[in-house]
Amino acid sequence: MSHIVHSISFRYPRSYSAWNNSVYVLRMAWERKKAAVITIIALVIITPAAPAVAMFLPATVVALILSGAGVGTLISCVLLFTAAIVLLQTAKSYIGTVGRTQRNALRLSICQDMLDKTLTTDYANLEKKKFTDAREKAHRVAGSTTGAVQLFYYSLENIGSNILGFILYIVLLARVDPLILLLTAATTTGGFLVRRRANKWRYDHDEEEASYSKRTMYISRIGENKKLAKEIRLFAMAGWLNELYDKYMNLIYSLHRKEETKQYAADAVDCAATFIREGAAYAYLIWMVLFRELPVDQFVLLFAAIGGFSGWITGILDELSTLQRRSLEYCRLREFLEFPDSFERAGGEYIEPEHGRTHSLEMRNVSFRYPGVEEDALQGINLTIRAGEKLAIVGLNGAGKTTLVKLLCGFYDPTEGEVLIDGRDIRVFDRDRYYSLFTAVFQDFNILPVTIAENVAQENRGDLDEERVMRCLDLAGVSGKVDLLPERVDSLLGREVNNEAVELSGGETQRLMLARALYKDAPILILDEPTAALDPIAESRLYLKYNELSADKTSVFISHRLASTRFCDRVILLDGKTLAESGTHDELLAAGNKYAELFEIQSKYYREEAEPDNA
Repeated sequence: MSHIVHSISFRYPRSYSAWNNSVYVLRMAWERKKAAVITIIALVIITPAAPAVAMFLPATVVALILSGAGVGTLISCVLLFTAAIVLLQTAKSYIGTVGRTQRNALRLSICQDMLDKTLTTDYANLEKKKFTDAREKAHRVAGSTTGAVQLFYYSLENIGSNILGFILYIVLLARVDPLILLLTAATTTGGFLVRRRANKWRYDHDEEEASYSKRTMYISRIGENKKLAKEIRLFAMAGWLNELYDKYMNLIYSLHRKEETKQYAADAVDCAATFIREGAAYAYLIWMVLFRELPVDQFVLLFAAIGGFSGWITGILDELSTLQRRSLEYCRLREFLEFPDSFERAGGEYIEPEHGRTHSLEMRNVSFRYPGVEEDALQGINLTIRAGEKLAIVGLNGAGKTTLVKLLCGFYDPTEGEVLIDGRDIRVFDRDRYYSLFTAVFQDFNILPVTIAENVAQENRGDLDEERVMRCLDLAGVSGKVDLLPERVDSLLGREVNNEAVELSGGETQRLMLARALYKDAPILILDEPTAALDPIAESRLYLKYNELSADKTSVFISHRLASTRFCDRVILLDGKTLAESGTHDELLAAGNKYAELFEIQSKYYREEAEPDNA
């Protein structure tokens, strides 16, 4: 079975070092937008250059004054330095503006990677808490310009510029006693370590805050959900929801107060270290002027250089700490993008729908258990669906009807057993190509905020076949409604996005989804409770059209209304997690078992409902 089971060669979740993430980010930026990397290099060079030039200005002016230079020379010197500073600052501002646009474009490309991951990952992943949590964390670091994904570039730029500035100032301070430089470096490092400890506390409690924030956002979404507005008002839920919201907001505020206390303590230590560092350095320079005959212009230069030197050390340490923190956050993005998939994709065998060809489906000793659940949803299912057969699946709620169909569609792999198409295990095929064999109407469906035609065809307006769209709308029984709309198939849907959009009823929307399934025209048709939102007349019309809808297809029809099964070639009843009965509608009625019992209960209900009230 080694060709079937796709092994994951790395441990998940994976933790990457700051160096690994830095290489990853720069390589990705170079592949997608080389200019962004060139911009970072330019800013690394310009950023320390501007303060270095500014630092030489007062020292040069003092030297000229001491040498007796004229006013014109002094003015020319000042203008020359000022022009150089302005030119560097202007260049930095311009390149920085260009860089922001480039970095945002890179972030948006990563957001597209995240969307693609969500759209293409194994369906089973979408129901795993680990996956949804990973996606939530990835959105936090990539969803805005203030997230770690975009700020990572600034960290790389700032580290580079601080290191370059540090090297430049070391050269300038060659005449200063090394002990002073060591004291400056030690006090700067000490302040940094205290601040890093405070920052680490913040990071260690990030998950706790995220958990509270997730709950407040969920409560907010409930309050904004139009579908829940009636229940909120009818059951007076507003007070309760506000109470829950306040509870979690207070927990967030409590975390913030603790964080502020630790940050204040770090600031106090940093201020003390700065006092020791600056006082010792400046006292040493004054001593050199008084007793070592240090020229005044050199005093001015070194005075400014020592302050800048500590600044570059602080910058390096701060940015390394920031880079480490952002690297840890960036790991969350990579953990999501690299979340393991088990289905075969490009490595699987290719399978393509062929016009007019039908397929058989089979389940051999299939059992399935949802992750984290102690009991099986299905046990020991053996089922063969012949090519071109119209199969109905019935059973009480929770019997496993939808789960069985998801296994047939390849959304899940069975916990035990095999699912086969035309006698071959579906796990050997490219799963995306396998999906192309199916078209379906599920209980849960989604309308996109585009035109009716685009919703049906799932294609852009210029690419779809309008005549085919109309034919599918007619087969689905919704063309009459569409013809009454001013823009007909070009009418927009989704009023949440489009103010001029039309709103369809639940039954009309369900028929629109049926038209979408018909437009795809795949060889296997899945209808999961397709009449749940239809009125009895529309339901009856759909049953009468069922043979036409499923012509030349292998079809699976799920319904809780047993009367609908008479239109199918065969009916199976799921009960107690197993396949309990199989046969035609009439055969199962004649057998007098569970199916017949359920049918009698349902038919009795409808007969009683139809009787006049004689009370």
